[in-house]
Amino acid sequence: MDRNPSVGLVQQATEIGASSAHISDDLASALFPKSNVILSDRMLSNGRQYLRAMVQEIETEICMIAVKDFSMQQDIIIEIGNSGRVHSYTLLQNAGLLNSKTLLDNVFTSIQRAELGARLLQKISQADLEAVLTRYLDDEDASIADAAMALLVTQSRDNIGSGSLQAHISNLSAETLFELTWPITAALQKLSGDEGPELRKAAEKLLGGHDEGIGTQNRAQRLAQLVDQADASEQNLHPIHDGLDLFLARLARRSGLSVDQLILFTAEPNMARLVLTMRAIKLSPDHASSIFSALDGSGHVLTRASYSEIEEAKATELVSSWSTNALYQDAQQRLNVHLSGMPA
Repeated sequence: MDRNPSVGLVQQATEIGASSAHISDDLASALFPKSNVILSDRMLSNGRQYLRAMVQEIETEICMIAVKDFSMQQDIIIEIGNSGRVHSYTLLQNAGLLNSKTLLDNVFTSIQRAELGARLLQKISQADLEAVLTRYLDDEDASIADAAMALLVTQSRDNIGSGSLQAHISNLSAETLFELTWPITAALQKLSGDEGPELRKAAEKLLGGHDEGIGTQNRAQRLAQLVDQADASEQNLHPIHDGLDLFLARLARRSGLSVDQLILFTAEPNMARLVLTMRAIKLSPDHASSIFSALDGSGHVLTRASYSEIEEAKATELVSSWSTNALYQDAQQRLNVHLSGMPA
């Protein structure tokens, strides 16, 4: 604590007094969740860790670009760029600038992907998981070998096989990066007291140079396309055979769903929508059960009987509806709720 405790306590009391006005909002979120997904303490902790790391990476890049490319010489900007720690997170958090749906959807997808990686490590060793893609490196099709090497490089950077959570700008969509970059830039200007154009120019250069194509998901989708063109068999579609990222990309291609949707399905109760997706693409009961077991983290079992009783036509219809545009789906749901309350 500070040498003069009263100064620190006065500041703390002021901040607490302002924030405690929102206790009912926090309690409402805990008591009345709007989704069926249970967010564990570990997931929440990983989410904060991931978001802090992402803010740090972006603010570091902005400061380094401002200094290197736009000759900014402010000491605090130079310090932020070289400190190896996050500076603007608390400011952004208190201002409510980290609450956007696009950003939080990305956070959830990232922490659930890490959770799935940890689950796979309970079924297959780290060494075997790392060797999953190496079989493609000597493929006679050079494009497959090159795509496998590119994915291996990004996975090594992400370290997803260990179940850890790493933050990298290249894995962000352009929309998510945009939503983070400008609030961070404004926070950096406030922290530094600088009103010049250098930080804004640095932000624009960061956004202009962003390449989604080098992200893990895009590289996995490229390899999935090539692998499926060479062998369209469903037999080897499995997270232990393919590794997590390639499996999700291959399943996305077959189902018409996005990888992010499939990751969400694995967090839902009983992975019900994932099960229906497997039924819709005509996976056998034993095959579907094996995939379910590899991805499940709750000790549940998908039985042959429960899987077989799902009508394939109904599963196909539902998966088709889930694959439509997310904004369209949301509008449909809201309109249905509104119309259900209208008089006949």
